[in-house]
Amino acid sequence: MSNDLLAITHARVVTVDEHGTVFDDATIVVDNSGCIREIATGDIAHTATTVIDARGGIVMPGLVNAHAHLGMTLFRGLGDDMNLEDFLARLMPAEISILNHDAVVAGTELGALESLLGGITTTLDMYYLPDAAQQVAERSGMRIFSAPNLLESDGPEPLAFDQRMQWSEQWLQQAQSDGNDHLNWLAPHSTYLLGDSHLRRIAELAHTYGAHIHVHASETVGEMTLVANRHHGRTPIQVLADTDLLTDAVLAHGVHLSDEDIELIADHHASITHCPASNQKLASGTARIIDLHKAGVNVALGTDGPASGNDMDLWLAMRLAGYAQKNTSNDPTVMPALDVLRMATINGARALHVDHLIGSLEVGKAADILVLDADSPSLTPIFDPHVAIVASAGRADVSSVIVNGRLVVHEKRSLTINHKETVQRVRQLGGNVMAAVKEVERTRGK
Repeated sequence: MSNDLLAITHARVVTVDEHGTVFDDATIVVDNSGCIREIATGDIAHTATTVIDARGGIVMPGLVNAHAHLGMTLFRGLGDDMNLEDFLARLMPAEISILNHDAVVAGTELGALESLLGGITTTLDMYYLPDAAQQVAERSGMRIFSAPNLLESDGPEPLAFDQRMQWSEQWLQQAQSDGNDHLNWLAPHSTYLLGDSHLRRIAELAHTYGAHIHVHASETVGEMTLVANRHHGRTPIQVLADTDLLTDAVLAHGVHLSDEDIELIADHHASITHCPASNQKLASGTARIIDLHKAGVNVALGTDGPASGNDMDLWLAMRLAGYAQKNTSNDPTVMPALDVLRMATINGARALHVDHLIGSLEVGKAADILVLDADSPSLTPIFDPHVAIVASAGRADVSSVIVNGRLVVHEKRSLTINHKETVQRVRQLGGNVMAAVKEVERTRGK
C-alpha cells in the first residue's frame, strides 16, 4: 500500500468536476506527493496518520481568488464612499510614500491569514514589491501568483519604467530557472496608466518568456474616458488587443464592455475576473456576466483589494455575483449555483492556467481542499450542496483548509501563520498609514 499523507472521512464531497459530481458519505485519500489518490463513497483503505472526520459536512475545492491586492490590507477602509478615481488619487501616493518590503510582508501576511481562514487557497495578487508576497507564500503554504507591477510612475520600489522592465526580465528569468509558473506573470496596471509604447514593450517581454498577463480593464466609466483620451478613442480591450496583450490575459473587472469588446475577449481566449463586491461598493456598474458566458468567455471571481472591497470574502462574491445578474436580467433562473461555484473554483484555476492542477476535487489533482463545519446552523439542512455553498455558506463555516496536501487551517485556527503577531504588526503600522493619507489630502487641498 502507498504512503498516504492525509484522509478525510464521512464527507459530502462536492467535486466541481465536469459533471458536478457529489459523493455522499465518502472518503478522500491524499498521497505523500500532496495529490488526491482516491475519492469514493464509503471507506477506503489508507495509511494516513492524519485523518479528518468531516461528520457528514461538505468537503469542496479550495477557493481561487483571481484578482486581489493582498498587501492593501494596510489601507483597509480608507477608500470608502468615493469613486475609483478619487480612491486612486488618495491611496496611490500614500502607498508610494510608506510601503517597503517589510510593510508589504505585514500587509500580505494579514491578507493571507484572512484568505486561508476564509477558504481561499490560491490568489492572483497584484501589488508592489512582489518578493514580499512570495515570502508569505512560502511560510503560509498559500498559493500566491504574483508579478512585477508595471506602471509609468516610479512606485515604492522605486523604479523608473526602464528599470522596471529590467527588473521584470530578471523576475521572469528567475521564474523560468526555478520552473515556477506562479511567478511567470507580468502585471501592467492598466491602459490608463500606461501608454502604447509601454504596453508594446511589456508584450514583447511577455512573448519572449511565455509570461501570463494580469491587468485592470474596463472597471469604471471614468476609466473608459481616461483610456479613450489617452489612446485615441479606443476601449481598454481594444488597446490590449492592438498591443498584443489580450491573448490568454486575466482582465480584472471587465464591467464596461461593448459587444465588440466581448467578441475580442472571446477570440483571444482571455478571462474576466468579476469583482462584484468592489464594483458595487464603488458604484462601478454591473458586469455583463451572462453575455460573457454566452460568448464562451471564462469568468472567474475576485475580491479586489481590501481598500476598495474591504475584505477577502469569496463567499460574499459568489452571492453578489449571482444575485446581481438575476436582478438585472429580471430572471431568477440565470446563474445557477453550480455555475457560480465554478467561477470561484475551476474557472479561477483556468484563468491562472492551472486548471489541470487545482480547482476541482479529482484523482491526480493537488489536494487543495476545504472542510466545512458540519454543525453550522446556516448549513442545516442541506438538500442541494451547490445551493448551500453559494447561497448559505460563509467564511465562518470553514473548519479545515488543506493546500497541496498540507493542513494549514484546522478547527478554524491557522497552523502556519501566527494570528496574533500578524494582526499586531499591521495595527502598529496604522499610525504611519493614516499620517501618509492625511499628507496626501493636505497636498490635494482636501
